[in-house]
Amino acid sequence: MRINHNISALNTYRQLSINNMMAAKSLEKLSSGLRINRAGDDAAGLAISEKMRAQIRGLNQAVRNAQDAISLIQTAEGALNEVHSILQRMRELAVQAANGSATDADRAALQDELNQLTSEINRIGNTTEFNTQKLLNGGIASSLGVKITQATSAVIEGSVAWAAADITGATGTIKVDETTFDISAVLNQSWLTDNKTIDDFINELKNVTAGGVKLSDVLTIEKVELDGGGYSIKYTAKSTGSTSYIAISTDDANAATMLGLTTTGTVEATGIPTTMERLGIEATYDLTDNNGDTTPNAVTIAANSTFTITVGSESPVTVTLKEGKTYDTINSDPNVARAAMEELIKDLNAALQEAGLSDKVTAALSADNKVQFISETNKDIVLIDGTNSPLLALGFTDADSDKVVDENVGNIQQVVGPGAMGTGYTTKFQIGANAGQSMALTINDMRAAALGITGNAGQAGYTTTNTVTNGTNDIKIEAALNISNKDDAARAIDKIDAAIALVSTERGKLGAIQNRLEHTINNLSVSAENLAAAESRIRDVDMAQEMMEFTKLNILQQAATAMLAQANMQPQMVLQLLGR
Repeated sequence: MRINHNISALNTYRQLSINNMMAAKSLEKLSSGLRINRAGDDAAGLAISEKMRAQIRGLNQAVRNAQDAISLIQTAEGALNEVHSILQRMRELAVQAANGSATDADRAALQDELNQLTSEINRIGNTTEFNTQKLLNGGIASSLGVKITQATSAVIEGSVAWAAADITGATGTIKVDETTFDISAVLNQSWLTDNKTIDDFINELKNVTAGGVKLSDVLTIEKVELDGGGYSIKYTAKSTGSTSYIAISTDDANAATMLGLTTTGTVEATGIPTTMERLGIEATYDLTDNNGDTTPNAVTIAANSTFTITVGSESPVTVTLKEGKTYDTINSDPNVARAAMEELIKDLNAALQEAGLSDKVTAALSADNKVQFISETNKDIVLIDGTNSPLLALGFTDADSDKVVDENVGNIQQVVGPGAMGTGYTTKFQIGANAGQSMALTINDMRAAALGITGNAGQAGYTTTNTVTNGTNDIKIEAALNISNKDDAARAIDKIDAAIALVSTERGKLGAIQNRLEHTINNLSVSAENLAAAESRIRDVDMAQEMMEFTKLNILQQAATAMLAQANMQPQMVLQLLGR
């Protein structure tokens, strides 16, 4: 028996301390309802459950995001419902005005109402908003799909919201003096998937070698920002100072995309990719002819020059410019003296009329002295020259979707197709818990001009003066459809029908996306529920099991306390030995 060290008491105390600690943890679990309150409870379980918890909260927020998206769509669709009603009334007015029994005074009254209704469509387009964001004016972002399907046609397609494909199968060479540099390997890289920029494209071009000579040794290669948005790559021959350009994407952060090469002086380039897709491409060309020679300050159209126009899905129609003419230019810019341009417009419209297309396609002169082809029926326009090669190379800026640069005749600059496919409100909804789990939505411009029911004052089919406002003030900025005579009223019916079809298409698209989002919400809710169940199995405590454990620990605490008292009494037995 020992006095200095009561081993039994020490052992009992240690067990009591363990029981107290375990009981405290059990009480913590019972009071919090969690099996894991700190990393020490289950380090791996904590890490797993925290990831699940992040997913659950992300999914729940994604559900709310999708609900907000539905609210946005319902706001836009509700406004378009009223636009539909207005267009139906406008059609009714046009039908009434086309009736021979109506007098001029009757048609004047009908015209007044149509002007006001058109202004109201503008007001709806300019003021409809969700969370301060305008939905129907097409002013927040643009989303234009441009596709060249083969080397013999150029087609403007409707609004889309997805990115472009890489260039494949492209070949290209750049010849400086007698040295030819093959740039095919640079062109055919996966510029999109590798997320390379325009600067990367330029750096790789500089390092292309031929005969031990780098391209950068004989050419200065630099990026040029265009006035209308976008970029070009400029080549300057160090020996002669001559330059050429290659058109690339409008976004510096996006991959470089080749559309075509032109040449001047001793710099030559060949190879145009035959298949590509791009959002917002701007093509830039030097004023050169098909042989690569610099164009003088005049543009000549040979007699009996022909090109083909296809409107929508109709059969192609050949247009012939019978008289050969030379149109003087001001300088090397592809703009022409105003008088010469007006003469060209007159000749083009005469050719269109002779081809029977005057009611479908009109040539007009823009404020910046560029020729526009305007679709009177809100359909796509495809132009192909008489040799069955592209008359127009597509070139769009991200802000101006209508600009088209002519590859062969420097003064044909624009094709204006369906108004609604130019710019549009584009947004992304985060409908998942992780990055990249989003859905893009494009709402096209739904104002009067985009619907094709306003035009320039004096333009065929429209009023002679501006009669339509933007809906928020009294300043008249556009000409309404003309229904002041029965012939124009009859043509206005077709234009209004086309506008109704555009609004119907837009509402149908919004309805389809809303239905999709409703299914998205259901899926997200189920996923969040299942993840919550999985997280609960890891992190939550089983109350019945833990209560059983706590009861055991409580009894052990009482027993250990009693035994500690007994152990503390043992040294007193030594006194009995000493007393005897």
